[in-house]
Amino acid sequence: MLTPEQQLSMAIKKGRIAGSWLICGPFGVGKRRLATRFSSFLMTGDWDKELSFHSNIKWVRCGLTDEAKKEIQKMILAGKSVEENDKTKARKKEITVDEIRQGLQFLSLKPGFSEYKILIIDLADDMNENAANALLKVLEEPPEQSVIFLLCQNTGKILPTIRSRCRQIILKPLSHEKLVQWVRDNLPECQDPELLADLSDGSIGMAQKIYDQNGALLYQKIKSFIKPLVKIDIEGLNVFLDSLLKEEGQYQLCCFFLLKYLSDKAKEEALKNSFIALSYLDLYETVQSEINTIDALNLDRKQVLMNLFFKISDGVRND
Repeated sequence: MLTPEQQLSMAIKKGRIAGSWLICGPFGVGKRRLATRFSSFLMTGDWDKELSFHSNIKWVRCGLTDEAKKEIQKMILAGKSVEENDKTKARKKEITVDEIRQGLQFLSLKPGFSEYKILIIDLADDMNENAANALLKVLEEPPEQSVIFLLCQNTGKILPTIRSRCRQIILKPLSHEKLVQWVRDNLPECQDPELLADLSDGSIGMAQKIYDQNGALLYQKIKSFIKPLVKIDIEGLNVFLDSLLKEEGQYQLCCFFLLKYLSDKAKEEALKNSFIALSYLDLYETVQSEINTIDALNLDRKQVLMNLFFKISDGVRND
């Protein structure tokens, strides 16, 4: 099977560079890296040339909230550095039609110093309906010498009419063995590469995130609260959630770990008891749905998480 880079190289050699590419895969499997490498190749002929900025490449992602912009301005005026984490933790929940139109306006300009203009939409899942429709109109008749990359975690959230107009590349998670080796090579201070790989589901990005957030300890703490309802330390869970919600990264990992726990339980039961496995899958879908509505409906995160711990504990009461 051809690697993504080989697919792209072959398309270039045949003179069939599609105007739009949909690069799909779960969090942390290298979608941004692939788009960056392909852009570098189109601009310079070198897959690995570092392009921190190029006048013919534009990235579109969820914009910063007004509060985040003001905070960053204060930091700059105070002479402080703005780390990437500071710039990304307070972004809007969707890509707007104005942001897409700015990107399309960029593509309409003639390229300078190279053959192509490149627009990278990260993540296309986050486009609202108006933004998606604005993009669709351009995909039907893309500007000459333009290439559009749509990075996507969930193809189900992309309009079928957009998917049909893009050439798709699907990136898969790494095998457990390869991820363990990556951890050993890149995170030499990690005390348990096997555990970190187990928790990361084949995602380099997730492995890095879990390591940075001391996620292995967080996962064990979460599991300690999943027990029959009568045995749950409600006061301890209350204190735990108060602490957890002080950091966005910890909250995001908690949501990931709750779903991972149920997914792992379903896989564990699949060969032993299909009825129990299906009950875990049903619970997984319920929990995922409720997590997705927390920010969409501006719900109380603590209350929702508390209820999810109760639901999961009730669902595994016979373990």
